[in-house]
Parts: sequence; structure tokens; C-alpha cells
Amino acid sequence: MTNFRILFLGTAPFGIPTLKKITTSRHELIGVYTSPPKKANRGMKISKSPVALYAEDNNLNVYSPKELRSIEEIKFIKEMNLDFIIVIAYGLILPEEILNLPKYGCYNLHASILPRWRGAAPIQRSMIEGDEATGVTIMKMNKGLDTGDIALQDKLKINISENYTELETRLSLMGADLFEIFFKDSLFKINMQKQDDNLACYAEKISKQETKIDWKEDAIKIVRRINAYNPNPGAWFMWNNKRVKILKAIEVDIDAEPGKIVKEDLSIGCGNKSIRPLTLKVEGKQSCGIDEFLLGNKISVGSILE
Repeated sequence: MTNFRILFLGTAPFGIPTLKKITTSRHELIGVYTSPPKKANRGMKISKSPVALYAEDNNLNVYSPKELRSIEEIKFIKEMNLDFIIVIAYGLILPEEILNLPKYGCYNLHASILPRWRGAAPIQRSMIEGDEATGVTIMKMNKGLDTGDIALQDKLKINISENYTELETRLSLMGADLFEIFFKDSLFKINMQKQDDNLACYAEKISKQETKIDWKEDAIKIVRRINAYNPNPGAWFMWNNKRVKILKAIEVDIDAEPGKIVKEDLSIGCGNKSIRPLTLKVEGKQSCGIDEFLLGNKISVGSILE
């Protein structure tokens, strides 16, 4: 197997399994690019990305430029004499000058079966819309948004009970295995599959407005939203002037007015059927199970939630 000179670009946990595979392979990992540290949480402490922390723990060369369009940055990457740039959940758009630098090109791992769910939130959108399956795609990058030619894809079934992090983890491991096949079989040297733009749909970034639960939606879709927004940003409703997140819930076969508490177990009416929360988190407090929540929060049957 040929040994390649690789630059890895990533920020989120989704890219770490692939980075691990490259780090422990015979390939030469020239460096790791990741988003710059940010101030986060109430203390405004400097927070490094998951990829940065992994790279530092493994003594990898880490770079965190604010942008990639400067002449100096492009020159620096060009002098690496790369075979590949691998991009996974990085956060910055690569200018065309960089896309053309590696010998074999820049390749991205995208968390969907392209061309379905191009864009920023493919995992969450596939969960919310009730897709039975999703997967990962290795794509050769071009100037478009997730429009490049497809090198390799794999699928898995979405479990109705899993949350975003659980599905993301399964997809990230699948992606790492796919890259191992990609390099081993030299798939970048064969004719790849062009995407059919007529089949494309876009996974818009999750907005704050849509995370507030709309009780007029069907119960099953509310459950899917709860799973897709768990752990962050969380699906929520207001009670006693506090935001309450529902982290886990199930659909129950009860028809009731949307937003109405229909049973003492906090079953809540929806547009079609109802949901029963299992895990909740009151603003400023730790998450807890439904029994513990009800001990400290008396919500009477017949109450209407916002």
C-alpha cells in the first residue's frame, strides 16, 4: 500500500475516529488544522476544539488559523507537498487555491447519503424528517456546497430511540472504516460517481426558534426532534417562567388537545397522539428522570403548556 502525505482539517468529535485511523496508519500525517480556541461557558474560559485536544495529546502538529485565504497560509500548505487534504466537520470554507494543492485532491467525509442532506446539519435533519436510514459519504471537494463527486458511501439504520450523539458516534466510526478502504483500494484513482442535483435536499443549520416544542406537531415528530436536539441545543417548553428541556421521550397512543397534560405521568397532548417525557432538564439544574422531576415540579393534569 502506498504511503501518502496527508493534512487533516477538522474541529468536531465527528472527525476524531478518522484522525485516529490516519495517525496509527503508515501514512504520514503532516499536520492538523482545527478551529481557533474560543471563550466559552460562564467563566469565559478558553476552550479548545475536541480535535485540537486529541492532536495535542498525541503530539501532532496543530494549526488554528482564523482563515485560509491569506497568501501566507496558502503558501505554507503548498510547501507541505501533500497527496491529500482530508476535511471532516472543520468549520471553514476552503478557497479554490487550497482545493487544487494536493496531488490527489481534497476529500470530505459528510454525514449523509449524498446528494440527500447537503449542508450544515445532515444528521439532525435525517432524524427529524424520519429517514429510515442515513450514512456517510466520502466526496472529492469542489467549489460547491457538498456537490463533489462521490468516492464511497455506506448506510446504517436510524434507531428511533437513539439521540444525536449516539447516531453521530456510529456514523463517525463508519466513516473512519470507509477511509481505510478508500486509501487501501486507491479509490481516488478511479472514475467516481457524479451527484444527481435533482435528488439533492439541504440540511439547514438548526435555528433557536425551531427547538421550542410546537405541540401541534405529531407526537412522533416531536420525539424525533427531542432525539435530534439531545444533548444540544435541546427541545424545550416554558413552565413557571423557566425553560424545561425534554431530553428523552416516547410516543403514547392518547389523543388530546396539543400541549395539554393528560396524565399524572406528564403525558402531553400533541397534534396527533401524545408524548411521555422520560428525562428532563430544568433551566439551571441537572437533568433528571421523570419521577424526580415530578417530585419538584407539580404540573396538574389539565394544565396547558406553552
